[in-house]
Amino acid sequence: RYVDEKRIVVNVQLTNLTNKPLDYLEGFLLERNSSRKLLDEKRVILTAGYEASLETGFASTRSVSYAVGKGKPNTYEFVISKLKFFGESKIFTWHPKAGYIRIE
Repeated sequence: RYVDEKRIVVNVQLTNLTNKPLDYLEGFLLERNSSRKLLDEKRVILTAGYEASLETGFASTRSVSYAVGKGKPNTYEFVISKLKFFGESKIFTWHPKAGYIRIE
């Protein structure tokens, strides 16, 4: 969403559609130019362990601000890097083809 000619705000919203509450969820917001070259990545924590768990059906939203460049608009993509279910010590990552992959 454009704030003005110089700033854009990207909102990342994730809804928990699993059957378990999420205790921790983080990922990276990737900024790419029109030719898909990676320009920047920012770490985004949607749900931290010290906050209330993200229950099934509920959503968490974070916003990140970027400077507007010249030329064609950039694209933004959120990629999940870590997630932890409530009451479990295992940490997973997510892959669109493989699903959950345990990393710790």
